[in-house]
Amino acid sequence: MQFLNRLKKLPFENLIFFLFLSYLFFALYRFAYPVPKNWYFPGFLLQFAISFSAQMYSRKSGRIITAAAAILISRLTWIAEPELPFHLTDTIGLFLGAILGIWLREVLLVLSGRSEVALPKQSDLLVTGWFLRNPLSLGQGSVFLQTPFYFLYLLLVLVLCSYFAGFGFSFLEGLGSPEFFYYPKISSREYLSLPILILASVGFPLLYFFAEERFATNTSKEAIAKHLSFGILIGFLIQLTIILIQEFYSAGFLSAGSNLSVSAGRMPGLFVDSGSSSWLVPVIASYFILSYYQKYKLTKENFCRIIIAFLIIIVSIIGIKQAKAFWVIWFGFLFVSAIIAITSAFIRSNIKLWIVRSVLFLSLPLFGIGILFGFSKLKSPEPLVSLGTRYISFQSELFRSKDLGALRELDETRYDLLKISLENFKRKTWFGNGLASLPMELKNPNREGTKLKSNLIDLPPNFFISILTDLGIFGTMIFLGLVGLFVWERNNYINISLLFLPFLFGMQVQHCDGAFIALFLLFYPLGSIAVANQMKRNSTWFRYTVLILSIGLPLHYLILFSGDFIKSGTGADFRKNELGFYQTQATRFASGNEREDEFHGKIWEWKLSKESARRSGTFSFRTKDENLQIELIWLNLEKRLLLKTLANPAPNGYYIWRGTFPPGAEFVRLKSKTKTELFVSKDYFDYKNQFGSL
Repeated sequence: MQFLNRLKKLPFENLIFFLFLSYLFFALYRFAYPVPKNWYFPGFLLQFAISFSAQMYSRKSGRIITAAAAILISRLTWIAEPELPFHLTDTIGLFLGAILGIWLREVLLVLSGRSEVALPKQSDLLVTGWFLRNPLSLGQGSVFLQTPFYFLYLLLVLVLCSYFAGFGFSFLEGLGSPEFFYYPKISSREYLSLPILILASVGFPLLYFFAEERFATNTSKEAIAKHLSFGILIGFLIQLTIILIQEFYSAGFLSAGSNLSVSAGRMPGLFVDSGSSSWLVPVIASYFILSYYQKYKLTKENFCRIIIAFLIIIVSIIGIKQAKAFWVIWFGFLFVSAIIAITSAFIRSNIKLWIVRSVLFLSLPLFGIGILFGFSKLKSPEPLVSLGTRYISFQSELFRSKDLGALRELDETRYDLLKISLENFKRKTWFGNGLASLPMELKNPNREGTKLKSNLIDLPPNFFISILTDLGIFGTMIFLGLVGLFVWERNNYINISLLFLPFLFGMQVQHCDGAFIALFLLFYPLGSIAVANQMKRNSTWFRYTVLILSIGLPLHYLILFSGDFIKSGTGADFRKNELGFYQTQATRFASGNEREDEFHGKIWEWKLSKESARRSGTFSFRTKDENLQIELIWLNLEKRLLLKTLANPAPNGYYIWRGTFPPGAEFVRLKSKTKTELFVSKDYFDYKNQFGSL
């Protein structure tokens, strides 16, 4: 009876929610990236063990270790084996271990009767010591009335939109998720891979932060922020040390798998690459400088001033071998901070204070132009010289042509990507092209408009343009509305301002380390949370108004976005009008000397040839599994059943069908009882991918 009473105390809503979403995110990731298990799981399990064991030990150690590892461990697998695929740079194992560790810890605390035992203040007993480190979490409101849930919901809606764009509505015909060729040589799974990558990069840390808050010991988030900040500080100091070693001792030190960063002369540390380090180093440093400055104002401790000076000097030295974006972000922060700090120290009148600040802020662009001009006259370091030279070229071209095409002088490839993104936005202004749509659009062989002069396939060079072209005006308004709600209810205006400049230089949340820091800044403000805002947020009318809007608007976006794909057909007809040929569900198609298409799954559908000579004869295929029962289902133009027949097994895994196509048959489906790999000769398909026997 006592155990049943404890069982009733379990927060089932929280437990089911986090377990389901954790499994869903991981399953989607493995679907989009079916990396061989012997490649993927060693690094995954090590990440999982680190965060899971730390979370099981205690809340504090779990938060610190998870936060430190989040910015240190993304290239763990690559350091062990540099030849592994790029998408193995992730922290899925880390966050999955942390979430499940939190989940299991709370279950064990309740079932073991944590609230029923009077504990001594100190004890050496293992269980009692664990109890002391982990007080019970307090009950909170429904998970479905919290803003992080709405972000997760919107993220899943955006991925579902990408699924419909890549796979259509074939599941309505019982085909599940057939892997079509979305473009020639590009499969639907590859089309979905980038949206899933962003889902994993953003979704897992978002789910982790949400889990920490839902299983906290009190409603205040200050303890969570304090522990996570300390963990990030530890990880950041380690990163600074590694970057200094790479910069002054050996560029190859722990730099395996960082793309072309090292060959370009940029030091990535243990971040995913130098693109991440160039914005994360100044942003994290800026966060801690502001944090210690606030502490100094309260305590007047000289130690805080020493830390601030240390960070400014070390980060500036590290910036010598970072990308140009580093200096824009770093100098921008230092100048604005200096203006605010100096004017606050010497001007007491609020009116004079804001007048002086306004004048200085307005003159800041002119000051920046002077600095850039000075950079152009330097001989080294290269990033600063390049930044200054490119800006002077841009300014000269702008005065000459009086055209924004002068932006090409700053970065020709980024300018072309920006122009293509705006062309895509104009094509689908209201509902966008889908999450992470630009790379697939660049691979479209029939794409019209601006052409890239390089072979670079990338996301838009600007986060804000990326959101606009991917989500359209309607989707962008929903996204910005949720961000505004988050910022307002947590009073983290300073934090969010730290992301403005970095987000001008790319879709920074595509990498797991960048997404973690961006979400941390969104979740936990430097100052205290606005109590008045929280009280209004928790009022009944406000909560349910937000619930209705946050559920209803993304749902409307999904319906309106996916409406076009309903007309694209199902099965072999999907996107036939756009491509000019019928699709095949091949996982790998024949190329070079290979003469077989490879099909994975249980159900496949092909359009039948209309040539009379190819509508009778023999059809053979092979599988890796023997003793399968494989049906041939013949369908008419409306995809209604005409006839079912069985393929006859033959030696060596082959199956054979002989006969004549039924009159009126337009499609044929092959259906296996179990999942298998099917190999079919390329000779059975004509130039339009229509199937015919031989």
